[in-house]
Amino acid sequence: MPKEDQTKDLIKQINGYHALINRSGELISHFTQSGVITYISPASLSLLGYETNELLGKSILDYCHPHDRPLVEDSFKAITKHIVDKDRLSFRILRKEGDYIWLESTFLLIDSEELFCISRDVTEQKVLEQELKANQEKYQLLVDNLQYTVGIITLSGIWLYINDAGKRLFGTIRSEDIIGKSFIDSFHEKERNRIQDCMKRSLLNLSASLNEATIVRQDHQTKQVELKFIPTMYKEKKTYQVIIRDITERKKIEEKLQQAEKLSVVGQLAAGIAHEIRNPLTAIKGFTQLVKEHYTDEYLSVVLSELERIETIITDLLVLAKPQVEFIQKVDIREIIESSIKLFHSHAILSDCEFITNINFSQQYVEGEADQLKQVFINLIKNSTEAMPNGGKIIINANVKDDFVQIQFKDQGVGIPEDRLPKLGEPFYSTKEKGTGLGLMICNRIIKNHNGSLQIESKVNEGTTVTIQLPKVV
Repeated sequence: MPKEDQTKDLIKQINGYHALINRSGELISHFTQSGVITYISPASLSLLGYETNELLGKSILDYCHPHDRPLVEDSFKAITKHIVDKDRLSFRILRKEGDYIWLESTFLLIDSEELFCISRDVTEQKVLEQELKANQEKYQLLVDNLQYTVGIITLSGIWLYINDAGKRLFGTIRSEDIIGKSFIDSFHEKERNRIQDCMKRSLLNLSASLNEATIVRQDHQTKQVELKFIPTMYKEKKTYQVIIRDITERKKIEEKLQQAEKLSVVGQLAAGIAHEIRNPLTAIKGFTQLVKEHYTDEYLSVVLSELERIETIITDLLVLAKPQVEFIQKVDIREIIESSIKLFHSHAILSDCEFITNINFSQQYVEGEADQLKQVFINLIKNSTEAMPNGGKIIINANVKDDFVQIQFKDQGVGIPEDRLPKLGEPFYSTKEKGTGLGLMICNRIIKNHNGSLQIESKVNEGTTVTIQLPKVV
């Protein structure tokens, strides 16, 4: 078909569009190559506030926002020079009331002299897009400048995004060293199954956390971290948002505090232990003197019995005082409770305190460190005796309930006011005159590291109950 006929058909189609578009409320217009308006539909009144005769003969460029005018001019040039057949662009145009609205316009060359344009108001859409972009930029700026790690990983554990704090944590300055690599491979091999289980739990519970894990950095240094996984969508795919907090320095401080508190407990127990050792030593001296005069097997058996008792006491003392070794294993919780009571027995007698023990199982295992759990129980028993200056009963109950072991320490002491209970466990906050508040804080941390819980209930002049729950193992 000759080009002249094609142009006639195009003009005929455009004339048909006029009626359709006028009914739809969209704006149609014709321009010269320089942008002078030769025709504009009545929709100009509702969209721009102008009657059609107010705009005829005027240049559309005079109504464009100054920042958008070069874009429109370039579009006109590209079409009139046949670089493109048509062009679609969004730009702001001035309304009669003095404000700007966004138009999405399609320009088409209908003959060598005139441009045809269809426009619609997209202001609301543009405002929403700008607000969304601004919010995304704010969120991105916030995430990039957080002091802890925020990242995105796939459901299979591949890094998709990590912020600057995360790169520092993993020992690099380049995203390429992390993006596309395995998240799981950054942890000790023995911890990977535990981390994967936590990731799966987060899909069921919307989020899941790990109190402690060990990262192996690219320079082979290790960092202690807390992890939290939150299911999310990233680029229309199901992913995890992972939040990582570096707790390396905090762990070092806590270990020092634990050691300091342990030494403090050992010092306070020294008087009671010395008293306990002095009694069998007196018997040994007396019977040894008798052996010299009258040799009998009966006397020697008493001597040996008392020596074994001294050995047991000294062994318990050494276990309590020696440096802590982090070795997780199955331990008998009954044995630990009884050992703790036995170690504190002499101190309780001096304080006129009586133990009432109800351990309702013969043997039950938990996973953890015996020395740490013993430290918790001794701290709680010591607190109970100090809360009863005139003596009283310390009731220790232990039961198996569902999947955990519950241990309770009840005293008949002075109690703790209700308004002070929430602050217990904070460093340097104590209800005791010379207390540091570190003991209970350490107890909380130890139980938490054993995936357990510690709760305190108390009433003034009635006493305090501390309840510990630890996961049981078969």
